[in-house]
Amino acid sequence: MLDNSDFKILIVDDEQFNIDVVMGFLEDEGYKFNYTSNGKDALKAVYSNDFDLILLDINMPELDGIEVCKRLKADTKYKDIPIIFLSAYSDMETISNAFSVGGVDYLTKPFNGIELIARVHTHIQMKKYINELKVKQEKLAMLASTDIETGLPNRLRFTSVLKRECTAVKSNPSRLSMAYVKIDNLQRLNNILGYKKADKVLVKLAKLLKDSISTKHMVTRLFSSDFVILMQETSVELASHQLKKIHTTIASTNFSGVKITCSTGITEYIKDESTDEFILRAEKIMESIKHHGGNMISTKFIND
Repeated sequence: MLDNSDFKILIVDDEQFNIDVVMGFLEDEGYKFNYTSNGKDALKAVYSNDFDLILLDINMPELDGIEVCKRLKADTKYKDIPIIFLSAYSDMETISNAFSVGGVDYLTKPFNGIELIARVHTHIQMKKYINELKVKQEKLAMLASTDIETGLPNRLRFTSVLKRECTAVKSNPSRLSMAYVKIDNLQRLNNILGYKKADKVLVKLAKLLKDSISTKHMVTRLFSSDFVILMQETSVELASHQLKKIHTTIASTNFSGVKITCSTGITEYIKDESTDEFILRAEKIMESIKHHGGNMISTKFIND
C-alpha cells in the first residue's frame, strides 16, 4: 500500500513566508515537497518532475496562478494533477475563475492549518485511489487482450493493432505483411499425446514464434493451433525469408517428445482492403497448403 511519502507536492508562492507556513503545517504528514516562487519556475518544475498535487498561489509576477493552471490543464500529460489554489483573494469572481480553469479546491489566506491538512489529505487520497484504479484497469485490459494459455496477444488485441497498422499504411505507405501459421495434424497430436501434452506443444510453439521474430513484429494466437505474425515494414519476400528460418527451427525442435510441422500462408496488405480481407487471404493460402499435405510456406494459393 502507498503511504504519504510516495506522494510529491509542489508549493508555488512568491512569498517565502507563505511557503514556510504551508510546509510547517504539512511536514508531519510525511509528504515530499518541492517549491518555487513564480509561475515560470513552477511550469519548469512540473515538466521535469512527477507531482501528485500542486498548491498554487494566484497573485504572482509575470505569470499568475490562473495562467499556470490553464497551461497545465491544456497539456494532456499534466492535466490530471490536482491543483489547490491558496490565495488572499476571497471575492467570488476570483474563486469562480480559479475553479473554471481547472482548480479542484480553494483556500483563502490566512488559512487554518487543520483545514489545509484535511484538504490536502482528501485530494491525495483521491489521487491514490485513481492510481490504484489505473493499475487495476491496466491489469484487466492486459488480461482481456492476452491468450491465457500461451501469454501471447489474443484476437481482440490483434484486431486492434491490425486496424491501427493498416490505417498507418494508408496514410504513410510502407510494406505490411502477415504470416498465418498453423500446426499440421493437431488432432493426431491430441491422439498421441493427449490434450494436456498437446497443449504444451502449442505453448512451446508460441514461445518459439515469439522468440524468432523482431521486437517490432507481433505474434498472436487467434485460436486453437492458429497463429498469425504481423510484420510491419516488411515485404512479402522478406517475410517469406524470415519464415523459412522459423520453419527450420521448428523442424529441429523437440516438442514434448514429438516433431511437428506447420503450414504457413504469407500475404501483403493491399491498400484500401478491409482487415478481414487481409486475414482471410492469408488464412486461405495457409489452408491451400494444408490441403496439399502441409509442411510448406507459400505466398500464393496452391491450386488443385
